[in-house]
Amino acid sequence: MKTSLTRRLFGTIFASIAICSAKIHPAVAQESGPSTNVRLFNAIIDRGFNRGDLSIADEVCAERLIEHEYLAKTDVPGPEILKDQIQTARRNISNLSLTVEDLVESGSKIWGRSTCTGTHSRSGKSVSFTVIDICRFEKGKLVEHWGVPDRFAQLHQIGTLAPPPKQ
Repeated sequence: MKTSLTRRLFGTIFASIAICSAKIHPAVAQESGPSTNVRLFNAIIDRGFNRGDLSIADEVCAERLIEHEYLAKTDVPGPEILKDQIQTARRNISNLSLTVEDLVESGSKIWGRSTCTGTHSRSGKSVSFTVIDICRFEKGKLVEHWGVPDRFAQLHQIGTLAPPPKQ
């Protein structure tokens, strides 16, 4: 019991030092809540992808959005790029649900790792795969996006790719 208490005390002291050295007061950090960029990212996921609300694209996208996701439209205004991505995802995966698992904010960028679940529309099979998104925001608008859905996992799950070799 004494070792457990010592470890717990050490952890508390270490965390306190880390918070103080970062110059963040815990009460201030809790009261302020998520940043504007985090709120925008979460709105894109929740309202856009999970609920199919395309108006989020008009609210959060800059007119000029630099898009890096493979096969995404790039020759239309920013809001239309996001609207197309939402519509395509929801058309390909019925009952689509994105759950944000990890979120990191670094300067003007949000790095998110989400799990996408649903039913693949053409095969009728359930799928669950990881999606990585990196979004850069300026003045409250999405100006650049890198999206990497794990298409190999999706293709394995619907039977398009051969299963991995048995070991």
